[in-house]
Amino acid sequence: MSATSIDLTEFTVFTAPTRELPQIAGGRAIDLPLGSDLRVASKQSARFGAGGDFFEVFEHASGQVSTVVADVCGNGAAAAQVAARIRPFLHHSLARGESPGRVLAGLNEALVAEGLADRFVTAVAVRVDVGTGAAEIACAGHLGPFVRRASGRVQLVDRATGVPLGLVSGELYEEIGLRLRPEDALVLVTDGITDPLATDGDPLGEAALARLLERAPRLTLGMCEALLMDGVQMRDDATVLVLQLPAVTAAPIAA
Repeated sequence: MSATSIDLTEFTVFTAPTRELPQIAGGRAIDLPLGSDLRVASKQSARFGAGGDFFEVFEHASGQVSTVVADVCGNGAAAAQVAARIRPFLHHSLARGESPGRVLAGLNEALVAEGLADRFVTAVAVRVDVGTGAAEIACAGHLGPFVRRASGRVQLVDRATGVPLGLVSGELYEEIGLRLRPEDALVLVTDGITDPLATDGDPLGEAALARLLERAPRLTLGMCEALLMDGVQMRDDATVLVLQLPAVTAAPIAA
């Protein structure tokens, strides 16, 4: 079956992610268990499943890891209901090994068919080859991921653009590639993180977020905590997901 012919209601049975994620309490950063060496951690302002922010992580037998971070328009129970319907579809698309652009295009068609334009979705999709460091990225009306290099330098990946999901049928989502090196990290956030950082000179909060990341600890949990600090009252759902390549393993010295 093609991605564009999928009805969201067909996937109500697929409720569990590839590897069962621990229950994520709002306001607590947590490492997500994977069999690969990729380090993955997340922190959310609300309990997982209680708002319009959501994500899926899928580990492939090939050694690649795919993820989507998405944000349903609005917040609270209404947005959470839409997110709950979308997650199983995303899980199925990722399980089939579809590229980031195809995952977003398929979800777009399903949302358009459901007539959910008033609850459109922004999303960023990523696939990382843990062995080679090759990353593929596609975006749908969502702020592109940030790359935190092992040196501490931060850059925004803003070359991948696309229309939010659920608005216009037939949209294609361009994929761009980049190379990650050992201990480089991809940092995916929703606008609940960046909006409070916005100023007249930095309307999307990109520069402020980059400065926070540059000062953040090197490991995944530290980056999550730096961007979503404890005790800070959030006006909107906020999510951080960090994927970091492992450090280089030194070769054993021959006896």
